[in-house]
Amino acid sequence: MNVSELYSLTDWITQYVIKAAIVEKYSALEQALQRYSSPNTRGSSFETEKDSLILALKETPLLSLTKDQIAVLESLGIADSLGSVGISKLEDLLYRNVIDVADSVEKIQTIVSNLQTGIGKSDQIKAGLTGCVEPENYEIDGEILIRVTFKGRAPINNVTDFKEWGKTWYEIGRGIAMAHGQAPEDIRVVGATRGSIVIELAVVASIAGTTSYIIMEGLKVAERILDLRLKAEQLREMKLKNTKLAAEIEASAEEEKIEAAHRITMEVAKRIKLTTAKNAEQISILEKSVSNLLNFVERGGEIDFIAPEEDPDTKEVSSSEPSEIHLLRDRFEEIRMLENKIALLEFKES
Repeated sequence: MNVSELYSLTDWITQYVIKAAIVEKYSALEQALQRYSSPNTRGSSFETEKDSLILALKETPLLSLTKDQIAVLESLGIADSLGSVGISKLEDLLYRNVIDVADSVEKIQTIVSNLQTGIGKSDQIKAGLTGCVEPENYEIDGEILIRVTFKGRAPINNVTDFKEWGKTWYEIGRGIAMAHGQAPEDIRVVGATRGSIVIELAVVASIAGTTSYIIMEGLKVAERILDLRLKAEQLREMKLKNTKLAAEIEASAEEEKIEAAHRITMEVAKRIKLTTAKNAEQISILEKSVSNLLNFVERGGEIDFIAPEEDPDTKEVSSSEPSEIHLLRDRFEEIRMLENKIALLEFKES
């Protein structure tokens, strides 16, 4: 994480934790629970305070943060008290895993204490950085930010790696852009950071939607491939006469990847209304993009999506149809969960 990204996180905490009165809403729920458990206040309820807190947690846009920023939230001790994770934790201690009301009160007091401590640390960071750095401003109005991290067995260690992965990502971008009738130049590089090399791309929502769908399906395939390769490795470690069987499992993993690339390509083509009769060249180039993306995520590369915050004035609250950004947010959340599972398999494999 770079310094400006850390500074931007402190602004996010100010906006969506402090100004949203998250601590105060947790405290109000704690007090309501204490009244509820008192024999002198029969008939009291904590539903109003609980609903108010859950509504505030739902409005916490964790998917507008990068993975690195969420990792900092975790180190501050407040990540699991916000967003959908915070709601699930709250429902656990109120309903699913509750021992007694006093136990729930004690746990909420701990959450309040952790939030206060985390906010205090964030304020100290902000005070220390104010005047030294500025928040990041990508100028990506109406676009989605895609953060590509070259790590695992998909690293950039030297200029040769840089050249090869640059070519690969050109082919990925070209295929997906062409499938949507756009040029590769429409996928803009808006940032880059050091360490585990990170390239940040700005794309329109349609390209982000197709890319995220390919990655989501690709991660499911990568999970199966890594599982197969773990089995092959276990056979080799047994030092039995099973080298042939291990090789067959490896070959099966490669076949799975090739078949998956074709299947996902045809599913994407159908979704964006490309036909083999009229769009054969676009589909062929798209399949190469899909294959490269599968290879990238299977080798440990990470792709994160940072969705813009929805304008409350344009939200269709009464509509039964979720917005395009809302659908993308759900998919981005699933991608993050799948990447965490893949990371655990990669750890076992290494």
